[in-house]
Amino acid sequence: MKQHSTPSLDAPELRQARLAERLADGAALSATALAAELGVSVDTVRRDLARLEGAGLARRVRGGALPATPAAPLHQRRGEVPADLIRRAVAALAQAPTLILDGGTTLAALARALPPGPGRLVITPSPHIAAITHGRGIATVTIGGPVSASGGIATGSAAEAAFAGHHADMAILGACGLDPAFGLSSDDLAEAQVKRAMAGAAGAVAVLTGAAKIGRRARHRTLRPPEIDLIVTDAAAEATAPFAALGIALPAA
Repeated sequence: MKQHSTPSLDAPELRQARLAERLADGAALSATALAAELGVSVDTVRRDLARLEGAGLARRVRGGALPATPAAPLHQRRGEVPADLIRRAVAALAQAPTLILDGGTTLAALARALPPGPGRLVITPSPHIAAITHGRGIATVTIGGPVSASGGIATGSAAEAAFAGHHADMAILGACGLDPAFGLSSDDLAEAQVKRAMAGAAGAVAVLTGAAKIGRRARHRTLRPPEIDLIVTDAAAEATAPFAALGIALPAA
């Protein structure tokens, strides 16, 4: 997903065009994060989202909005991920030799930057990420099953059961929403269930996500806050402070 940093956009038409572009990319929008980014009030963002919903471009949910239509398949998205976010992730996660990697554009960017290293092994339900890590000379185990259109990961009972036969030092999960009270959440129920299996097969659980997902609650809870050990994000300290207060580690920039 695209991540943007913009000055205040005073004209509603300009703000709404920018938000419509993100929705077209399949991005979930957080009202709180957008207000801070765009230099406007949360109420202003909510009015923008209401206009977009009226135009058939958005579907408002608690804390923000989702695209009105399902996200494009993973391979069709313009997956620009901030280099600094991936740098933080590599620094925080690269020392764990065995990793479970979730799917999505942010995790794909991590896979492209992950150092191979001696003894490195990646276990993933994402065919796309498996191709990346295998192509970079990293030993890779792929979990099979019907592949979801949005996240591009194997789903279903067979995929969930397969994780019981593996153990990793850390599972790195993507987010549709990450809220300090609700926890990690997903828009797709089948993906949420596989992500829970991924977390259960690891000694520690990390969430890798951009600032736009912080404070948002997606449809299906994936993990409660106490089940998360580490969050790697480019969100501002004021947005991540509630997670730190819960004892969740947040690596410094």
